[in-house]
Amino acid sequence: MSQVALITGGGGGIGGAVAQRMAAADITVVIADYDGGAAEKVKGEVVASGGKADALAIDVTVAREVKAVVTDVAKRYGRIDILANIAGGSRFTKRIEEFTWAEWKEVIDANLKGTFLMCREVAPIMQKQKSGRIMNTASNYGVTGSALRTPYAASKAGIITFTKSLALELAPDNILANTVAPGPTDTPRVMAHESPEARKQRWWPNIPMGRTALPEDLAEMYYFLTTPESAAITGQVFHVNGGVVMP
Repeated sequence: MSQVALITGGGGGIGGAVAQRMAAADITVVIADYDGGAAEKVKGEVVASGGKADALAIDVTVAREVKAVVTDVAKRYGRIDILANIAGGSRFTKRIEEFTWAEWKEVIDANLKGTFLMCREVAPIMQKQKSGRIMNTASNYGVTGSALRTPYAASKAGIITFTKSLALELAPDNILANTVAPGPTDTPRVMAHESPEARKQRWWPNIPMGRTALPEDLAEMYYFLTTPESAAITGQVFHVNGGVVMP
């Protein structure tokens, strides 16, 4: 039986590309997304390409939904080998004095709380298996900080340290936990608010490699962390950003 990967935020962008890449390697992908229709769309694309996929709707900030989805996936497939936490983001760009606590909490919940809830439910399954790979998603802003995006940067910094702590805790059970930190990436969500030319002028001069990343660039990093070649790697942060940040 092929490995089983549970991918949150898999309904498009980086998550969708990760689902496609893992499925191409004969991994069964369970695509979980807040937008169930988007998850179904990616599932259809994976299946049309010859891959094995399932799709589920989930709000990763709601503990009971997370528990129900993880329980369902474990029962359906008998195992969860890979967890890729990609769901998250932020809709706010404003000064610190303008933020309400509700807005701050919304961002922390979407990123850090959701990652915690998913890991909390999946970890015991992997511990019983004595194997597993967990990839959490941060950002270059989790290292550099970001003016006008304070809750987003704080949540991503939290994910980095949370994942290092998780790696220490789960290593005795042969479970590896790493963080992928995307830099400027041309996802559909981003490109909906900025033209390709405007984005090129804003970002490319500051990126040593001279271009922004594509979701497929990130997908290769997530996939690598599922392979035998990464068997001795845990607790690390992998920046995929064309060199714009070199911590």
